[in-house]
Amino acid sequence: MLKQRALSALIFVPLFLGLAWLGGLCFNLFLLAVLAAAGYEYSHLLKNSGYSVSYALMIAAILALGLLRMISNSWMEPLAWTIILALLSVYSMWQYEHGDATALVSMGLQVFGIFYIGVLGAYGIALNQSQPRGNLWLLVTIALVWLVDAGAYLIGTRFGKHNIAPRLSPKKTLEGLIGGTLVGLISGVLIGWILRKPLPELGMLNGAVLGLLLGPIAFFGDALMSLIKRTTAVKDTSSLIPGHGGVLDRLDSMLWAMAVGYYFLFFVLSR
Repeated sequence: MLKQRALSALIFVPLFLGLAWLGGLCFNLFLLAVLAAAGYEYSHLLKNSGYSVSYALMIAAILALGLLRMISNSWMEPLAWTIILALLSVYSMWQYEHGDATALVSMGLQVFGIFYIGVLGAYGIALNQSQPRGNLWLLVTIALVWLVDAGAYLIGTRFGKHNIAPRLSPKKTLEGLIGGTLVGLISGVLIGWILRKPLPELGMLNGAVLGLLLGPIAFFGDALMSLIKRTTAVKDTSSLIPGHGGVLDRLDSMLWAMAVGYYFLFFVLSR
């Protein structure tokens, strides 16, 4: 399993980080494709658990929210949500009329999925398009949250003794959380020093703070994904990435990290 994880990471991580480094339309389109795949996986989980969901509505809504961020028409997002909710409501009423007693619950789970994947995922596009050097901030955020995840996994596996949420995620330990957070802090300092010329506004102090923030954020994102998988009784969201599960398995922490990175950038620039 560890060998599979390493081989998959050698392909997936450089691809994601390389496109983040390039930024621009190239990364935006790649992220939209990734979010669409995550929407498909989420819909598939719900379908297999007996809920009535629409793959087409889920994926279309996620793509619409991402595209709106690309064209920066933020005033259209409330309108988009109104249309999305109306379409899901019509679909749910139709399902109920055809004998589905859980139609309302299914609609709520779809709304959650669209917000979880579409809204949080769109922060990656917003961060990428931020000025100045938004793509570098995106690169730093993604690199840090993956380093935090790796640190938490390795330290928790080796030294973990105190479970934080044994029913939700038995392998998540206090030692892993602390270790991952420390890895984030140290990595943030190092990345801030390495990028001191192309990204002077980051610096070692801001890098340390961002890394420190992403420690508990990564844990929270992973725990939430565990809740989704426990509820739908699956180990992985799919088997697309050997050793890692599905696309959604790899996005669990990153979705929240991109939102944090976006607001952290504006905090730094506003000082």
